[in-house]
Amino acid sequence: GVFYQSFHLRNSEDDVAWMLINVYGPVQDDRKPEFLQELLDKIKSTPLPLIVGGDFNLVRRIEDKSSSNVNHRLMDAFNEFVEVAELRELCRGDSRYTWTNKQLAHVQSVLDIVFVSNSWEDMFPLVRVHTLLRIGSDHNPLLVDTGPPEIKQARQFRFEPAWLLHEEFAPWVLSKWPLHFKQNCLDHWHVISSKLRRAMKGWGANLDSARKKHKQEILLEIRALDDKSEQRQLGEMEWKKRYQLEDELLIIYAAEELYWQKH
Repeated sequence: GVFYQSFHLRNSEDDVAWMLINVYGPVQDDRKPEFLQELLDKIKSTPLPLIVGGDFNLVRRIEDKSSSNVNHRLMDAFNEFVEVAELRELCRGDSRYTWTNKQLAHVQSVLDIVFVSNSWEDMFPLVRVHTLLRIGSDHNPLLVDTGPPEIKQARQFRFEPAWLLHEEFAPWVLSKWPLHFKQNCLDHWHVISSKLRRAMKGWGANLDSARKKHKQEILLEIRALDDKSEQRQLGEMEWKKRYQLEDELLIIYAAEELYWQKH
C-alpha cells in the first residue's frame, strides 16, 4: 500500500484546521499506479485545506531528470493525478534537482515535490519553498516557508563546556585573569567573575564566528559544485571533493546537535 502520514493542524489564533500529508512513494514501477490511486482517494475524502509533500519517486517532466531514461507512461499518470486531485505544485528555489544517486556515474532527478490545494494557498499566500543543501542523504531537504522570517532575540551569555577542550582556552583565561582589586574575598570574586564573564562572552563569540565562517565556506563550495553539476557532468575528482566536504560538514552538524541537546 501507500506510505503516508496525515496530520490535522490547527491555527489557534484563527481557529482554522488544515491537513498535512507526508508522502513516500514506492520505488517499484508496478506499484506506482496503485500508490497514486490510493493517495487520490485520501485527498478526495478530505474536506480540509491540504499540503501534500514528500518523495513521490515520480517525475512530472522530462527535464526533471538529468538522464533521458524517463517512463513516459508513469509521468503522464502522475500529471493526471495532479490535475484530478486539483493540486498545485509550489515552485522551488535554490536548486534544479532534489535527488542524486550519490555515485560517480551521476544521475539527478526531481523526486521531492510540495503540492497544495487552492484553499490552503489562500490561507498562506506568501508561501515559498526552498531547496536546502543535500548533506548526509541522497535527497535535498525542502523548506516550506509560509511567511516572513521571525525576529531573533539577543543571545545571552552561556559558558560552554566544549571551550575547556580548546587548546587555546586555558592560556587565554590566565592572560585575562584580573589582578587583585578588593581585599574582601567575595568582593574580589565578584570583580573577577564579572570581568571574566564579559571576556568569555567575546571569546566565545569570536570562536563561534570562526566556526560559522568555516561552515559557510564549506557550504559555498558544496553549492558551487552542485550548481556546476546542473550545467555539466562533473568529473570523478570533483564528486570525490563534494563527498569529502559533505563528510566534514556532517562533523560540524554533529557538534551543533550536541550543543542544542545541552540547551
